Amino acid sequence: MRLASESLPDILLPDILLIAPPQGRRALAFQASLERLGWPSARVVSYLDVLEGRAHLAELVRPGSVVRFESPGEDVPTELHLIERGGGASVDLAAGELAPLRAWYAGFSEVLAVLDAQLAQAAPHHRMQRSEHILSMFSKPETHARLSAAGVSVAPALPEIHSFDELMAQANERGWTRLFVKPAYGSSGSGVVALRWNARNQVGGQIIARTTARRIEGRLYNSRRLVNLTTRSEIVALIDDLATHRLHVEQWLPKISVDGLTSDLRVVVIGGRAQHTLLRSSSGPVTNLHLGNKRGDIEAFKRSLGEKRWADVQQLAESALAAFPGALYAGVDVLVTPRAKALAVLEVNAFGDYHRGVEFGGHDTYAAELLALQGEINAQRP
Repeated sequence: MRLASESLPDILLPDILLIAPPQGRRALAFQASLERLGWPSARVVSYLDVLEGRAHLAELVRPGSVVRFESPGEDVPTELHLIERGGGASVDLAAGELAPLRAWYAGFSEVLAVLDAQLAQAAPHHRMQRSEHILSMFSKPETHARLSAAGVSVAPALPEIHSFDELMAQANERGWTRLFVKPAYGSSGSGVVALRWNARNQVGGQIIARTTARRIEGRLYNSRRLVNLTTRSEIVALIDDLATHRLHVEQWLPKISVDGLTSDLRVVVIGGRAQHTLLRSSSGPVTNLHLGNKRGDIEAFKRSLGEKRWADVQQLAESALAAFPGALYAGVDVLVTPRAKALAVLEVNAFGDYHRGVEFGGHDTYAAELLALQGEINAQRP
């Protein structure tokens, strides 16, 4: 769908500068969205070109430009640069190996500081995101703390834990027997462990883990299929290894079942309004779509919840974005418990807007974000 120029007569088509891996799926999808709007293609500069001195944002930004940061993921040279910049050793990651996430996050924090410093020297321009929001959303403990402080419903969480024994002690103190263990800076279900055990025999009884992580010869790998672990020594070693990356641990809340599958929602909130929504369904406890899980029928799900409860879902997602004042958009993961008795926000994702084939009001997520930003710019005009 093309933007009717007569509908926004005061607006010039913006110059857009996209910082992203140029051949990544997201950058290509963003360009396709611009083409459908009838807008000029974005100028794309890679993170590495900036960081290695081949480009400087102050020289690339034009007066009135729109600047967008895209995920640096899916580009191995960029990922390795982030790890090394964050103090990680020079690594040769095997296919599927879990990256040193603490170092990755520290490196990404430094990189965003460099980009912000360059943009501070640039001509007046518009930002689609603020670095502080991106970093807060990438940190699960910080996101959880922000949401809790804002009164947004979330799963109860443990204080930071550093080992399996510490995790069990904290959980048993609260009477919890089901936990979700997540790397603090992970994404896409990377390194997640769904852990449960028998409360009547906590010390020596059976403990079961379903996880996307595999431990092979002392190294951690991601799996696109959930792995079942039932041997206590395996589980202890896995949690202890994951703890070196920093962990965020939450009580495992039950999710609603749709057509016999465990389901939750990814809601993209744009300009304060809940918009593009995916129903994610899985035969296991982790619903991320890249793990081979299914997109459910969102319209049928809305009808099953009813208008009032669906409005509650939207309001909750919107309140999650509002906990990051000034943020234009984010993907919000919302849990609905069985029979829709309760709702909770699981995560807020800075780059959680890659929803291909999903439209709201005739626009995909990227187009909707651009139009929302354009509306904000219009509102600020004298």
